[in-house]
Amino acid sequence: MRNAFSKVIVVFISIFIIQCGSDEKAINKKLSQMAADLNVSAPVMLDQYTRFDFAEVDDDNVFRYNYTVLNSSNPDSLIQIVSANLKENIKREFSTNPQLLFFKENNVRLEYVYKDEGNQVVSLLHINPEDYQ
Repeated sequence: MRNAFSKVIVVFISIFIIQCGSDEKAINKKLSQMAADLNVSAPVMLDQYTRFDFAEVDDDNVFRYNYTVLNSSNPDSLIQIVSANLKENIKREFSTNPQLLFFKENNVRLEYVYKDEGNQVVSLLHINPEDYQ
């Protein structure tokens, strides 16, 4: 009897692990499609200093936005100004934009990568689900 119970537990745990992995793959597939949809219009200038280059998703389902800061001798100061407002803007956007519901439902982490014209990272901003819930 105990041996049968142990086998049932092992099967249950195996199914659970497979299901969790399957869910993660489905989330990754959806996020990758969302990134591909954004990339159709990339690169695109957002303002006189900021170009959206592309979006990507890593294996841990981190959705990454990649930008380049242009036309500035001091991109660090521009990014500091942007970063100060970015988290608040993201929180507002997540509370009002139904298209971002998938991110909220799946606790997706976000990264905003800003590079200078020499392709050097100027700023890396991490947004965790608790920052926008």
